[in-house]
Amino acid sequence: ATLAQLCGWIEAQICQAATAAGWEADNLAGIPVFIGSTSYVMSDREAAPAASPEEEHYTLCEIAGYLKTRFRSPNVFSFATSCTAAAQALIAAARCIGNGLAERAIVAGFESFNRLTFEHFHAMNLLDTEPGRLPFLNAGGLVLGEGMAALALSSQPHRDYVCRLHGFTAQTDHLNLTASSAEPLYSLLAECLRRAGMAAQDLRGVKIHGSGGLSDEVEMQVRRQIWPHTPALLFKPYTGHTLGASAALETALLHAALQQGRLPPLPISIPDFPLPTLHGQPLPNGSYLNYFLGFGGSHCAWVLDWQG
Repeated sequence: ATLAQLCGWIEAQICQAATAAGWEADNLAGIPVFIGSTSYVMSDREAAPAASPEEEHYTLCEIAGYLKTRFRSPNVFSFATSCTAAAQALIAAARCIGNGLAERAIVAGFESFNRLTFEHFHAMNLLDTEPGRLPFLNAGGLVLGEGMAALALSSQPHRDYVCRLHGFTAQTDHLNLTASSAEPLYSLLAECLRRAGMAAQDLRGVKIHGSGGLSDEVEMQVRRQIWPHTPALLFKPYTGHTLGASAALETALLHAALQQGRLPPLPISIPDFPLPTLHGQPLPNGSYLNYFLGFGGSHCAWVLDWQG
């Protein structure tokens, strides 16, 4: 993916999200845009090395600059907090609306393949080497993916359904650089429920992180403490781990599944899967907790309430 391709795809996703929200996609001037990614435009950099250091402008700022011009908006914010980049972008957008700074906002998360990211994960021995394995089920590591999605946030309810995000929580786990620790994760999820004014038993489901890496064991431990019987929702078996795009992409997929009333079955047979799931079953109205974990301990969580 070149810089021009990425900018065009992100713009198309933003316009598509705006249209789905009932906004005029050709009249988004001034709308604040929050973008999250880890790969920047590294693929462009790898394909065409710059002639001199002065020409190396392969950062999120390049994409932010394009979106500022395209949407005539001075307010385009970029986030690069590892695998929670889009999650931090969404929280910032929601707080912007909640504080009365804007009535609407766009969140875009994107991740494209590049050798540097792939080789970095491979060098750290974090990638799975066997096909057909799922998070929490004999996974030997991460399976990387690429993709993008845009989300339209508004202070006004949608005309066709109720979809509300609240309980936003962001915390830092400083105990481990590449894996989550049980105590900080428990604190994150407990605080999210407290802010949402809910108890664990009030949830219809939990959108888990489930990367297939070392954090899976920690997630399982905390699940047993907080909600041992609440069904899980997983999206990485369909998409791979899309790193900084995960929160935008997985939230968009959850939203689409709620609109359709069910999640598709998981892509492989899992008779011994250790968690109850909602895959292949109707999705009921109610509250769904979502959490996302990132390298460096950048973790985020919120609750999505749905009434279709």
